[in-house]
Amino acid sequence: MSVPNVRLAIDELTTRVYLLLLRHPSPRRSALAGEGLTEDELTVALDNLQGRGMINASRRDVIEVYPPDTTLPAWAADLERQARTTRSAIEGLTHMYNEARAEGGGSQVSRDVAILDTAEDVEAAYFRATRRAENRCVRLFARSERMDEMVINHPDSIALAHSSVTSPTLERQAVFEQSILEVEGAFAALETMRADGIDVRLTPHLAFSVLAVDRSIAVIDISHLDSGGGSLYVQQRQLASALMDMCLGLFALSTPLPRTPRGTAIARLTERDGQIMALLAAGASDLTMARQLSISQRTVERRVRTIMVELGATTRFQAGAIAGRRGLI
Repeated sequence: MSVPNVRLAIDELTTRVYLLLLRHPSPRRSALAGEGLTEDELTVALDNLQGRGMINASRRDVIEVYPPDTTLPAWAADLERQARTTRSAIEGLTHMYNEARAEGGGSQVSRDVAILDTAEDVEAAYFRATRRAENRCVRLFARSERMDEMVINHPDSIALAHSSVTSPTLERQAVFEQSILEVEGAFAALETMRADGIDVRLTPHLAFSVLAVDRSIAVIDISHLDSGGGSLYVQQRQLASALMDMCLGLFALSTPLPRTPRGTAIARLTERDGQIMALLAAGASDLTMARQLSISQRTVERRVRTIMVELGATTRFQAGAIAGRRGLI
């Protein structure tokens, strides 16, 4: 199944589970399982709904559903902000589309816009663009098997590509889909990038990957839809500038990757507890945290309860808020 079809299936699953939760006066995970949903389906749907701020599924069975008259408008407003940011790039994208077809096709459609035929061409374009950066690099990472593998297994390579110039004033920013935290090893990989000086953020969804450099160069990566054909290397300034605006807008709307506390900020909390606090603030479920930290879900649940006691919090959300307010993450 292609990535867009997978996302559509996940959205439909999430909607189905949400409607079931609204109908139950005291919804429970066990009751949802009785509706014919598998454990994996429940995990995906509940993680999505919790990430959108619509439910609290942190307890083992009981699920708290927040009033839709407050959560749905907030979710819709966030989607609209992302849509406005994307629409800001329409004029430049249309210019590129028309220019490509006017040139009659071919890999090099113009001096300023080149079609990238393979995934290898896309990676070379990323490297070529970042080497020319002087002031700012912003990169959006849409989910795909290829992108996940690269992020998880080669975070240092991404960091090096962004660091390939010597300019001390270069700003480097990256936005990932929040669901990447469901992939084992993702949190450590993102922390590696941040340690290299990249400002890492998370957002609910990205339609495609983009790299924007200094309002003069951009890479539009749609290789998750195909083998790489149709991706573009852009040096047309109008379009590159529009894509930079789109990337900066999405970056501003995204959530900073929470930091793992260092040192002995709270004496009875361990470094592992600090990682759990950071993942809590990122909206990760207990199962996701267990995968990221290679510990059991029961251990995560026990440590979350300890963290809540130490912080004086009554809910997971409050624990994340208190940790942030105290500067712990």
